[in-house]
Amino acid sequence: MTLLASILIFISVFMHVAWNMLSKSTRPSTAFYLIMNFVGGIIWLPFFIRSGASFSGLPTLFYILLLGSCLFEVIYMYGLAHGYKHGDISLIYPVVRALPVVMLAVITLVFGIGKPFDMLTLGGMVMIACGCFIMPFASFRNISFRSLNSLAILFIALGAVGTTGYTLCDSQALKIVRESAGALPHSATLGYLFLIQMGLTLGEVPLIVFDPAERRAFKEFRSKEIIYPIISGVCSSGAYALILFAMQHVTNVSFIQAFRQLSLPLGFIAGVVFLHEKVSATKVAGLLLILIGLVTTTGVFHPVFFLIVDFLRTFFSCLY
Repeated sequence: MTLLASILIFISVFMHVAWNMLSKSTRPSTAFYLIMNFVGGIIWLPFFIRSGASFSGLPTLFYILLLGSCLFEVIYMYGLAHGYKHGDISLIYPVVRALPVVMLAVITLVFGIGKPFDMLTLGGMVMIACGCFIMPFASFRNISFRSLNSLAILFIALGAVGTTGYTLCDSQALKIVRESAGALPHSATLGYLFLIQMGLTLGEVPLIVFDPAERRAFKEFRSKEIIYPIISGVCSSGAYALILFAMQHVTNVSFIQAFRQLSLPLGFIAGVVFLHEKVSATKVAGLLLILIGLVTTTGVFHPVFFLIVDFLRTFFSCLY
């Protein structure tokens, strides 16, 4: 992974935490995400118009991958929206972000997608996953899935499967786009993002039309508080645009998914500062495991990691 890719992902995780905090602090629903994704699509419409010719005449595989990505995005958003209804963000967010690390590592290893990673990298991914799993629990004594209700587990699984699926589909579809984009590779990348956002928006429409609760939520957002999904749309689409560009600078898409887990310690800090969540030993231990796993996975000790460590040392010293 290059330094540029690390910087792009580092910025994107701030934006990712921001829109998740907004969706959880208002009323998590598919209606919220439909407005959010529609706004994101409008943002990237000019880029699609500019590079529209790049998407004509592409092989059938591209359109299959595009459809697959949209479907997995719908699954992810549905799982996330309903997961937040049945659990705290400190529980749903870490586990949904952790599972795809392991799932992507297994899939890319089995099917030979991208450059194979060594045991050190695999060990880093395992540390990230372990850190994500222990963070939600109040203490080491009650680390057990029995504390999760069945609905929370179901929506966590949906969110993780969706994340894994759209990451794989996007990485392969973008390779096809870049090979045929000619002189407009970046415009074509953002044009692809427009297709994803519009496909996701259309995919969420039936979930709202056939659900009375979602229809009521949509009407409420039309009349008030619509600024929150609009801001989330800017943050969400912007964050994923940076991820799409970062995909062009890695040798294995698993690195992307692993490094994006930096959003977890940032989410932890945001929860403590803005939502006044309690600091527990499991959360601190999980945070450290994630940071160590991130450094191990990237294989390079970038200066940004030392900045993060210094910031966290100052943050915890202020708490205690």
